[in-house]
Amino acid sequence: MACEEKCFTFMWRLENVNFCLEKKDASIRSPDFVVDSIDETKWYLGLYPRGETQYENCVGFFLFRHADSKGDAQVSINYELAFIAKDGAVLTPWKANKHDYPKNQGQGFPRFQKRGDVFITKRSAFLPQDTLTARCRIWKSVGEMTDDVRCIARTRIGVEKRSFLWKLENFSTLESGKKYTYKIKSLAHDKQLMSVNLSLTEGLGSEEIISFELNLEEQAIKFSTLLLSLVNISGNRIECNREEFWFDDGSKSKEFKFFFTMNKLIAMKSTYLPDDILSLHWEWAFSKGVISQEIEDVQYASTSSKNNFSNAQNVNNQKMSPLSYPLNDNLKSLYDKNFLCDVKLKTSTDTFNAHKVILSASSSVFEAMFSNDMKEKDSNCVNIEDLSDETISRMLAYIYTARIEDLTWERASLLYAAADKYAIFSLKNICSSYIKDNFSPSNAGEVLLLSEFHADSDLKSAVQNYMLKHLKEIINSDGWKLLMETNPALAAETLSLPYK
Repeated sequence: MACEEKCFTFMWRLENVNFCLEKKDASIRSPDFVVDSIDETKWYLGLYPRGETQYENCVGFFLFRHADSKGDAQVSINYELAFIAKDGAVLTPWKANKHDYPKNQGQGFPRFQKRGDVFITKRSAFLPQDTLTARCRIWKSVGEMTDDVRCIARTRIGVEKRSFLWKLENFSTLESGKKYTYKIKSLAHDKQLMSVNLSLTEGLGSEEIISFELNLEEQAIKFSTLLLSLVNISGNRIECNREEFWFDDGSKSKEFKFFFTMNKLIAMKSTYLPDDILSLHWEWAFSKGVISQEIEDVQYASTSSKNNFSNAQNVNNQKMSPLSYPLNDNLKSLYDKNFLCDVKLKTSTDTFNAHKVILSASSSVFEAMFSNDMKEKDSNCVNIEDLSDETISRMLAYIYTARIEDLTWERASLLYAAADKYAIFSLKNICSSYIKDNFSPSNAGEVLLLSEFHADSDLKSAVQNYMLKHLKEIINSDGWKLLMETNPALAAETLSLPYK
C-alpha cells in the first residue's frame, strides 16, 4: 500500500518475536536502510519488546539515525511508525512532524502499544504466526521526495521447540531431597540441551513442594519459555506453569516451583495419579537470538496525490479499528439469558449461573472439578467463599467475552487473585499489567504482599524496583506499616536488594 505522498516506506517483519532475548530497557534492532532521497542518510528501527523502566508494560518503538550516516550533521524529517496486521490494516500509527535528527540519535514512542495488547489480548491481530510487522514511513519536512520507495526487511529469531511427556512412576513414594532427572536433547543435532531435576522440599505445614531445577547444557541458548501441564486420567492437559528463563547472566541453573504440591496431587490421586504415575507434559522453546537479518526487497513506485500531515507529535493519530468478537458476544448472550446453564457458582450472598464447558475451556482448575471425581462434578455447584460477588461477576464476564472493562487498582488486585486461584492465566496477565501501570507509594506494600502470596516473581521484582526508587515516599506510608506488621522479613529483603 503506497503512501499518498511520495515517501520512503520500510517494512520490517520480526519472526518469532515472542522468543526475543531482549529484557526491559533493551531493544532489538532492524537491518540498516538508506534513504537516497534524503541525502543518502542511513537509519534503523529499534523495538523495545519488554519496554523501558518507566514504561515497562508498553512496547517502545523508535527510529534511529545511524552513527555513520551520510548527509548533514542534522536533518529534518516527518515520520510515522506503525504496526501492521496480516491483511495490511494499520493497527497503531503514530506520527511526528519536523523532527531534527542528529547522527547517532533516535526518537520515537516509549509507550507505543501496551504489551498486554500485543502479546496477550489482541495477539491474533498483532502477531499472526508469531510475526510482528512494523512499518516506518519517512517524508522530507520541506519539499517532496524524488521517489516513492518501499523496502522490505526480515529478522528471524532462531527457536527450537521440544515437547515431551515425563512419567514419574511410584510418585507417592518419591523421597524428599532426592533428585529425579530428565534430560532434554535436541532433535536437530542430538545434543543435550538441558537437564531437569525434580525434588521435594518442605513447605508450610505438612505440604511438600515440588521443585524443579534446570541445568543448561547447550551454551548457545540464551532464553527459553516453558508451558508445563499435568495430564489427568482422561488424558487431558491441565495447564499449571508458564515460565520464562534467561541464561545471559553467567548462571546456567534456574529453579521454579510446580503449581500443585505433592499432598494435593495425592489427595486427588484417582484423577491425577493413575497407577501412582505422575504424567507431566512439557512444551519448551529454546531461543538463540537473532539468526538471520536481511533486506529482502526494494520496490520503486510513483504517485502524485498529496497527503495532509497532522501537526501533533507523540499522539496516536488514528485509533486501532475495533476487533470483532462475534463468538464471544454470542457466548455472552447465552450467559445473560441463562440459556442451558448447567452449573452454579455460589457465594454467601449470590448465585451465578454458568456453563461447565465454557468454564473448563478457560480454567484448568474448573476443568479438573467438572471432569474428575470431585464433589463439583455431581453437585453442579461450586461454593466460593473467598471472592466477592463483584469479582466473580467480572471474572465470568472475562471468561465469556475475553474482555475486561472499567478496571481500577482494587478491582485488578481482586481479579488477579481470582485468576491465579482458577489458573486463568490470560486474565492474570492483564491484571498484573494493570497493577504494574498503577504502582503508587500508597499501594506498593500491598502489591508486594500480593506478589509474595501468589509466588509471582515477575510482579515481585517489578514492585521491589519501584519501591527502591520511591523509598522516601513509601517508608512513611500506611502500606509500608502494613508490610512491616505482616511480613517484616519481606520488607527487610526489599531494603537489602541494593547491597546484593
